[in-house]
Amino acid sequence: MLGQRYYFYLFYINALVSVTACIPQILYKDRFNGSLTSLILSTLVGVILLYLFQTQIKNFHSETISEGLNRLFQSRIQKGFLFFYFILSIFSGTLFLNSIMQMIGRFTKLNTNLIFVSLLLLIVFSIMSKTNSILFMLEMTVLFVTPFLLLIVLRFSTDNLVLIDSIKQSLTYFMHLPKMNSVVSSLFVFTGFTNLLVFSQHIQPFNRKHLIIISTVVCLVLYAAYFIPIGYFGLNGVGVESYVWVTTIDSMRIDYFFLERLVIIFILILIGITLMYIIISFHSSLKFFQMMTRDFGGLRWIVIFIIVLSGFITQYYLEEFSLLKFFHSFFIFRIISDLSLLGIFFYASRKQIKT
Repeated sequence: MLGQRYYFYLFYINALVSVTACIPQILYKDRFNGSLTSLILSTLVGVILLYLFQTQIKNFHSETISEGLNRLFQSRIQKGFLFFYFILSIFSGTLFLNSIMQMIGRFTKLNTNLIFVSLLLLIVFSIMSKTNSILFMLEMTVLFVTPFLLLIVLRFSTDNLVLIDSIKQSLTYFMHLPKMNSVVSSLFVFTGFTNLLVFSQHIQPFNRKHLIIISTVVCLVLYAAYFIPIGYFGLNGVGVESYVWVTTIDSMRIDYFFLERLVIIFILILIGITLMYIIISFHSSLKFFQMMTRDFGGLRWIVIFIIVLSGFITQYYLEEFSLLKFFHSFFIFRIISDLSLLGIFFYASRKQIKT
C-alpha cells in the first residue's frame, strides 16, 4: 500500500482545481453581502466533514465500496448508489474539460479543436492505467506545480502594487448572512469523498496529524484564491473579470526571472492541474462501473464511449454562461453525494456495533 501522503495529494489537487471551477467568480458575486461569512461557515463545515470522513473510513479500510455496499444493502440499492457516483464522476470530468478548453480558447490563438482531441486521447489513455499509476501521476503533478504556486504567493507578498486597503475593506463585510451558493461552492475544496473510495484501498489510513495538515493547506488555498485577486483589482474590479485568476497573474511582474510575465506558466499549470483532476474523475467512473458489472473487460469501452461523447457534446454546445450554471448544480450534487456517503458509513458502523 502507498503512503498516507497520497490522501494529502488528493485533497490538495481538489483545492487547487477550484480556480478552474469558477469558485472565485461565484464568491465574488456576493462579495458585498455574505461571501466572507460563507467562506468561514464552509471552512467550519468542511473541517467537520473531513474529521467525520477520517474517523469513519478507518472502520472499512479493508473493504472496497462494492463489498461494503453489498454487505449493507440489496443489490438494486447498491447499484443505484454506484450508478449515481458513476454519473457524477463523468459529469465532473466533463465540466472541467470544457472549462479548460474555454480558457485555452480565450487566452491563446491555438487550434482548439486539435487541442481538444489531443487532450481527450491523453485522458482516455491515462484513465485505463492502474490505480497506483494514477496516484504516481498525481504525485508528479503536485511536486511539479507546487514550486511555481509558492513563487506566485511569494511575489504577491512582496509586491508593492498590492492594494492592501482593498483587502482590509473586504474584511469589513463580515456581518452579512452567508449565501447558500457561496457556501456550497466553497465546500467543494473539502469534499470529494466518493472519488477517495476508489483510491483509499491503495493508501494507508491517514491519522489526526494528516487531517490537521490537509485542513490547514486546503483552507490556505481557499482563502488565497479569494483574497489575492482582490489585492490587485479591488472589490469592484474582481466582479468584472470572467477568469479573474488568469488576469491576476497577468498583473504580476517578476524582475530577473526567465519569464517576466507569469501568465503563460500559470495557464500551463492550470491545464496540468485540471487534467489531473479530470483523469481522477474519469478513472473513478470506470471503477464505479466495474463495481456494478461482473464482466467488465469489454464493457469498459462503453464507459470510454460515454466519456468521449459527453466531452464532444459539451465542447460544442456548452457556453461560458451555461457552464457556470452547471458548476452550481455540480457543487450541489457533490455535497449531496458526500453527505450520503457519510450517512452510509455511520449506518454501517452502527450495524457493526449491533452485530
